[in-house]
Amino acid sequence: MSTSQGQRDAASASADDTENSRTPFYLQLRDRIAAQIATGQLSAHSRLPSERTLSEQYQTTRVTARLALGQLEAEGKLYRSNRRGWFVSPERIIYDPSLDVSFTDYVTKQGGVPRTETLQSTSLTVPAWLAQKSGLEEGSEIYHIQRRRYIDGRAILTENIYVNPAVCPGLLRFDFNQSLWKLMRHEYSVSLSDKHVTMYPTALTEPQAGILGVTPGTAGLYVNRISRNSEGVFIEFDEEFWLHDALCISVHAKG
Repeated sequence: MSTSQGQRDAASASADDTENSRTPFYLQLRDRIAAQIATGQLSAHSRLPSERTLSEQYQTTRVTARLALGQLEAEGKLYRSNRRGWFVSPERIIYDPSLDVSFTDYVTKQGGVPRTETLQSTSLTVPAWLAQKSGLEEGSEIYHIQRRRYIDGRAILTENIYVNPAVCPGLLRFDFNQSLWKLMRHEYSVSLSDKHVTMYPTALTEPQAGILGVTPGTAGLYVNRISRNSEGVFIEFDEEFWLHDALCISVHAKG
């Protein structure tokens, strides 16, 4: 190696060292773990070492290790399971809430293993907030279905669905561990012509956090959908609480 080349290499190494010294160590640790995920050294759903083990491995404090893990969680690269530790997030499911495609169908198509669990199905009286959204009379009857949904054994969303009994009489006699829209289409010939979708980031609080087995305050995404038929009759109001690392919202709109 020539003297000038060696000088350039030394200068480059010195510049890298200087840059690293300016970067907080938790971000350097974040980068190392992110690189292991990107190269496949850490695969989806694999469990990371404990914070104590990481701090010993990288000769830092548990606070620094926790900051690095928290940064990766915020980016959707890691998820935390109560009392079980930190895990690598799988690829996000691509989800279009404007389409009438069942959860089972789009998860399966993308290589995941879906499962739906009905938590409750009952008849309620329409509260004021839902009367305002739906146009139904406050105090009238409405069906309420609460479900928890899984991908590859991990609970990733919980939903509350409110259905107009006038368009689906006797709906509560069915099994809801399946596509609700397929059920309503096949059994009641229900079709949609108007849907209004709202979504925004949120922090998961109780009872949703407990249902999904995460710490209250965990980042989430809230999606709700109001559906009507071609006559403008209210069919359902569906609200979903997703873990933020579980999905990518992609809406196809034709001009």
